Amino acid sequence: MGNVSALPGSRVPGDRTVNTALVEALRELLSRATVGELQSFIGTGFQADGTRAAFWCDQHVNVYEMLGSLAWLQAEYVHKHTDGKS
Repeated sequence: MGNVSALPGSRVPGDRTVNTALVEALRELLSRATVGELQSFIGTGFQADGTRAAFWCDQHVNVYEMLGSLAWLQAEYVHKHTDGKS
């Protein structure tokens, strides 16, 4: 077991430190939805207890555009968190 190491970004479950960047991003999304700019949304995150939260309001008229957006988001996430060494 000597060659086992933790993945980067681990957080201790129960940590309730407010993520101000997250709060501001959600406020921005709410602002866009309130004025009619944002028409659909799919998101996921993790709660303080370590459980996953998922939210969707997926009434987007083109399912293929939404699927493409999800695939793009996955690729961007991998690129961002591996320094492009995917």
